[in-house]
Amino acid sequence: MEDLESALRSMDHESLVNLAKSVEAQLSLQSSKARSGGAAARSVASRMPTTEEIMSRLPKKKWTRDDVFTMNFKELKAKADLEASLPPERGPIIDRNHLLGTLSITQQALNESDRDTIIQVLVEWPQKYSSERLKDLSLINVSDLMIRKTHKGNYLLCRTIARPVFDGGIGFLLGVEDPNGNTAYVKVLNYALLFDADLVEINTIIRAGAILALREPSYYTNVTLPDLPFIKVESPSDIVIIESDNPMLNGISWKSELPLLSRISRATNGQAWKAEGLKDFKASRWFSSAVCFTNSIKFGFDVEVSRLNRAEVYLRLGWNNSALHDAQVALDSGSLSDELQRKAIVRKIKALYAMGRYQEVLEIASTLENDKLFAEWVTKANRRVEEQSTGIYDWLKLYKEDDKKESFSPDIADFTGPVEVKKNANGLRGTYVTRDVKTGELLMFHKPTFSSFHSKATTANDLGLMWTSVPTLKSAADRHMHRLFCKGVQRVWDDRHMYDTIRSLYAGETLEEPRTYPVPFAVSPPLEHPTRPSVDIDVEYLQGVTVLNAFGVQDGQALYAAPSLMNNSCMPSALRQFIGDAIIVRTIQDLEKGEEVTLSYLEAQVPYDEKQFRLMKSWRFDCECGVCKADDEDGYDARETRRALSKKIDEIGERIDKARDPVTSKHLATEAKKIIDDMKRTFHEEHSKKADGCKYELAKPLRYLANALGFAGRLASDKTLIEESIEVKMQSLAVSGLKITDSTLSGAPPKGKLPLPVDTRQVTQFYVEGNVATVLEISYYFLVLGDKKRAKRWFDTAVWMESVYSGGGLEVLKVRQAPSLGSMDLSDLY
Repeated sequence: MEDLESALRSMDHESLVNLAKSVEAQLSLQSSKARSGGAAARSVASRMPTTEEIMSRLPKKKWTRDDVFTMNFKELKAKADLEASLPPERGPIIDRNHLLGTLSITQQALNESDRDTIIQVLVEWPQKYSSERLKDLSLINVSDLMIRKTHKGNYLLCRTIARPVFDGGIGFLLGVEDPNGNTAYVKVLNYALLFDADLVEINTIIRAGAILALREPSYYTNVTLPDLPFIKVESPSDIVIIESDNPMLNGISWKSELPLLSRISRATNGQAWKAEGLKDFKASRWFSSAVCFTNSIKFGFDVEVSRLNRAEVYLRLGWNNSALHDAQVALDSGSLSDELQRKAIVRKIKALYAMGRYQEVLEIASTLENDKLFAEWVTKANRRVEEQSTGIYDWLKLYKEDDKKESFSPDIADFTGPVEVKKNANGLRGTYVTRDVKTGELLMFHKPTFSSFHSKATTANDLGLMWTSVPTLKSAADRHMHRLFCKGVQRVWDDRHMYDTIRSLYAGETLEEPRTYPVPFAVSPPLEHPTRPSVDIDVEYLQGVTVLNAFGVQDGQALYAAPSLMNNSCMPSALRQFIGDAIIVRTIQDLEKGEEVTLSYLEAQVPYDEKQFRLMKSWRFDCECGVCKADDEDGYDARETRRALSKKIDEIGERIDKARDPVTSKHLATEAKKIIDDMKRTFHEEHSKKADGCKYELAKPLRYLANALGFAGRLASDKTLIEESIEVKMQSLAVSGLKITDSTLSGAPPKGKLPLPVDTRQVTQFYVEGNVATVLEISYYFLVLGDKKRAKRWFDTAVWMESVYSGGGLEVLKVRQAPSLGSMDLSDLY
């Protein structure tokens, strides 16, 4: 960084000392001093308090919005409101050497940061973005900027005077100058495509000497460096990189001369840019590779090949619309060889396939006879068309693949069943069935709108991140959620319709009302340049959607559009499950036309007070389902007693799992039974009626007791203990919501074909809590008792439950229940 080093060498000792102190303040331990611009703030890593610890400090009452807003939030908001109330004012003239020195020392401090460093990112005011076209804005200079003002109707033309510096948080820092030679400090946030980029990629996109137009810039005071106010660019669509031959630069001259390093480009002609694009492609630097191929096209070198190369890069970035356009333009050129024409067709097919336009894939691939590759595309597209229209999938194959692969993204077509989004009589939006449906019917199977896997390679050098937004009252304690948001920015970069769809999702009570869902289809023009998104990105809304609607998936997080529009209930009518990063929604009870489809946002066995706190903290609402109303009426003291007893029986449960002899197991069963009896007394008399029999917190304790009784019974060949274990297992299913119609343990069952011993109009919402395994254990214990008929009926119940949960039957059950089946010989019941 020759230009920065020369600036530091030109400063006297006192200036260097003052600069070092200023930067040290900027990288201070005081997290409250971290500013919204994303400047790094260094802090000692500390353990976050658990939900239970937070709850123990708060009053014993019904949760309200005020309860979940910490004093820190309130103080920050008060300070931000005070600052925002002050009038705009002129900022100080920024010394060029001081600015360059700050950037250099900031970079050095971050390079020396250890893994315990937590970067505090504080957003104090609503994040802004411009929706005005650049050509409709008026030019201003640095001298025109006013602190505490967003310069509506204007743009700032500037060029960088040093290489970008990653700020350690969610952005990077720039030193810029206007044509008059006046310098400014710029903080570019949320430029998602450079979040995990290396220095080569960052310096390709915004190199030293790059000319930028900043749309409607905002100017802010820097609390830690008062003599260094900053321009804040919060939306990546507001920073426009201007090519040197752009007509808007006509008549523009630059007063100062750039240092030699700032004049050096990676390439100076089309051939060199193509070579750099290939180099970046091999290094998986997709964004800079796209820029390099764009420059090759601009210089007119090997244009159609470069265009096809860029199409492939766009496919890697998920910019299918622009990839399709590039492939089509190359085909329309009429200049492609047979080999290149085939490549262009393949890229066109890939883009259409990724966009879910399977019928068009069929039309193209079917015309290319005697070609094995295109025949494979015909087979795949035919399968997707069938899935899309019927909702019939090869569930066994999908579950086997999911079992083998990490970070699995299944190749499927999205299916949406008989559902619609509409408002109820109270004006609240929800999802409803459009016809009568049966338990286990598939309502949705969707790939994610965007997702992020927790890659060890990507996160290896991450510093800690604490992101807090005062205006929206949201926070995140790690980088995973910000990475997901970055994937969202990348997803909408090239897709106007997807951006509109995301704007139809709820983003929080402080932001504008979401648009109507589904949104009208909007045609997306291809990208004019890889660095210029096709939409004006409202980052605050997109962050709100991400934080409030993301689902946890294996090894990551994902966001889905339609499933996000289902409301919460602890007595849900549907269950969500995942195969890789694809979401499945199935009914778990019979529904009549017009009934609402609901999901449980939290694990149902979570105690009432913790559940209400988490719902209020994350989504700002109380749950008023039958279970929560019944739990509420039990009273705080009864619920606290229940929670304490749950902890005690969890300890006993660990001992039950480790027991190896019948005497110990019987003793532990006696202890468990006493605690369970005490827990049952914490539910008031009308609880079962109001909650439809659901007492979720009893389910796991009852399984502990059943396991202890069953283990002791088998070891001691005690039929009575085994029968008691079966009875308790049935009780655990009943409190989970399964209606048992035949709970008999002995005696001759009626002759002829018998129905299942459960009401098949409803199943429990807990696949993952072991209810299928519990039913298999009941079947096995009946087999141990020599009652093969009852064993078969309960085994068939397990197969039925599996078909409800996964759409599969016996073969899928064997895959999904392999750990449970491994300890039970039920092969003669298959």
